[in-house]
Amino acid sequence: MPFTPFHFGPGILIGLLALRYLDFPTFVAANVVVDWRAALYFLGLWPFGGNLHSWPSTYPGAVVSACFLALAMFYLRPYLQTFLQDLEIEQAFSRKKILISAILGVLLHVTIDAFHHPNIQPFMIPGLRPFFGILSTSGVRTLCLTALISCFPVYLGHLSGMVDLKER
Repeated sequence: MPFTPFHFGPGILIGLLALRYLDFPTFVAANVVVDWRAALYFLGLWPFGGNLHSWPSTYPGAVVSACFLALAMFYLRPYLQTFLQDLEIEQAFSRKKILISAILGVLLHVTIDAFHHPNIQPFMIPGLRPFFGILSTSGVRTLCLTALISCFPVYLGHLSGMVDLKER
């Protein structure tokens, strides 16, 4: 799903609800970083051919992407702190929290895609597609859009003090 808002919905919602446990910006970024190769392919910038979704859209491939994202976030995360404070999302961060958030975010992305993309084999085992067809493409999009819409009341509840998302 490159260039779609669908992965942002679950990423933001789970990131907000698990603010105490996950690094929010890393988790949200991890939910879209898996599509880096698909985006290049889609734009005609991937010179090596192949399918739109390939090894980065598997659990092992996604973990490789997560490691690169985590390394980038180890450096970038301190610079994002002011932006998060402006959004009134205050949280401490650590390398461990960043790495866990990156890995969980990419695994969620692959799982969502595995429900409706017929060419995704999440475990890199040819022919093994355990999630495909459980949800239709419209079902996945509805679920992701519902998650995105649900972010707004959760965030507004946080701002008003009605929903406690703060770390303890």
